[in-house]
Amino acid sequence: MAGYFRAEGIVLKSRDYQETDQLLTILTPSHGKVDAIVKGVRKPKSSLRSGTQQLCWSRFLFYAGKSLATVTQCEVQSIFAPLRQDLRRLAYACYLVEIADSVVMPGQVNPAMYNLLKQGLELLAVAPPGLVARAFEARTLKILGLEPRLDRCASCGGPLRSAGGVIVAPAAGGTICPDCRGREGPEYQVMPGSIKIWQQLNHMNWRHLRRLQISPYLARELEEIMPAFLEYYLDRKLKSRALINEIGGNDDDGTGKNRPAARALRIKLPGS
Repeated sequence: MAGYFRAEGIVLKSRDYQETDQLLTILTPSHGKVDAIVKGVRKPKSSLRSGTQQLCWSRFLFYAGKSLATVTQCEVQSIFAPLRQDLRRLAYACYLVEIADSVVMPGQVNPAMYNLLKQGLELLAVAPPGLVARAFEARTLKILGLEPRLDRCASCGGPLRSAGGVIVAPAAGGTICPDCRGREGPEYQVMPGSIKIWQQLNHMNWRHLRRLQISPYLARELEEIMPAFLEYYLDRKLKSRALINEIGGNDDDGTGKNRPAARALRIKLPGS
């Protein structure tokens, strides 16, 4: 039904349309993802230009047409300036945005995912980007109702009996014991310390995230296994991970070079 409505939102996508317009995908807490056109926004004197850029948090006035909304007014709340001044933080911001865009389906209202994205972008400005990404992945799985079981075997419920390494199987929903290996699709081996960090990330307050200390070894393991776990349930590859790897994803790696694969080992199933 046509009519005006107001909503705050974060611009997930922006693409040029015709000569001076843009098409936006905006995530809102009250209306889900809104596809909207911004007319004349590419003109230098457009009053809508500053608040409709990708990765802007703004308050919008929309006119809901039959098939596409139109942005008629917007008031900028934040452009997340610190992220735009740091290529690595910007790459991680794109990663969080891609996850949120993948999780929220058209027509679905998901205020929890909206709030998570807003908090994640704010935290990226002050906390190690890799840690923010891992916490964001952990909370996304909780929002989806897919928080993994990490204390016992997710397949049989028995003890893990790990003698130095722990096996994680996304299809099983978490860690698995030696007896259940080879039954649940792809498996990954990580150190017990990585599992403990993952458990902390599942419940840690955002404000305490900067205090968390992780060794480079465990950070690399988590950088491999947690996105792989999330991608399994999203049933898609997250393309922005390639950019993160290109510029140096891990907080302890430095910048500007391709990095080797994380230390979590992909294990081939028998007969594969």
